Amino acid sequence: MRKILLIMCLALSTTVYSQNKPVIAVGEITSAVGNFNTLSIQLSLENALQKTNKYTMMERTRLDSLLQERGLSMSGVTDGRADLSGFSGVDYLVYGSVSNVAIERKNALIALSCDASLSMNIRVVDVNTGEIRLSESVNVEAVLNTTFDESDPCSGISISNINIMGEETADDIANKLTTAIFPIKVARVSKGQVYLNYGQGSLKEGQPLTIKEIGEGFLDPDTGEVLGAEETTTAVIVVTDVRKSFSIAEIVISDSPINVADIAYKIEGRSSSKAVKKCSSDSNKAAKTCEKDSSGKKCRQASDRKTKSCSVLLDL
Repeated sequence: MRKILLIMCLALSTTVYSQNKPVIAVGEITSAVGNFNTLSIQLSLENALQKTNKYTMMERTRLDSLLQERGLSMSGVTDGRADLSGFSGVDYLVYGSVSNVAIERKNALIALSCDASLSMNIRVVDVNTGEIRLSESVNVEAVLNTTFDESDPCSGISISNINIMGEETADDIANKLTTAIFPIKVARVSKGQVYLNYGQGSLKEGQPLTIKEIGEGFLDPDTGEVLGAEETTTAVIVVTDVRKSFSIAEIVISDSPINVADIAYKIEGRSSSKAVKKCSSDSNKAAKTCEKDSSGKKCRQASDRKTKSCSVLLDL
């Protein structure tokens, strides 16, 4: 009896959790390039969004039915003619277009290469407010084949090979979309480790992030619209362990307590990543030096180097 009750409780909690997820639908991905079928990109994007475990996915057939009930069409949505106000049943709508596809033969010194490129635009609309939550231009380039003689490297390569490029970028688009709607947040802090609410597919080992504390929001005095909120960098962390649904990070530097629900932002760029590595290196050296003699001159010098290199990170 107890086992049955436990199973019922787990099923109920899973159902409630699922009901709390926003509903998202992938609409039409159009193409300005003749004979380029975007269906595989659309399906890959649906699968990528499903893997984030942040949404309840709506099937395309169900979306088309809801649009028909309102006298709307997906083509009207994508070109901006459709009014989505009052449209219910879905929270976020994803749509886009492929604007350019190219296959080009290039001379790469001692070899010939077949290079391909794909350009597309992706938009995500908050159906409840009409706000565009993400507008992303995606450009994908790849070398599809290389030859070291006079044979044509593009021989046998068709437009379907470029479809695969679009499919492969679906995970990146889904992650950008998801973090735009659901920022990376601190889920737990324990024994010097920070647990984040994103895992595989979104974060990688070695990824540095800043932790920001969100202060009081401020409004436009005329419209009452929320313009933003003050953000204060409280710490820098580096991901050390990535699990399916969450990640664990080590604290590199912190000047105030890290709290659950604090927002984490990825640190991008080579110079910023170098600064994080230097801080980590100086911190490790200071710890080893001071372990031998905590009051000695070498410990003070190592601690000063650590403070100097790490304090820069709090300005990122």
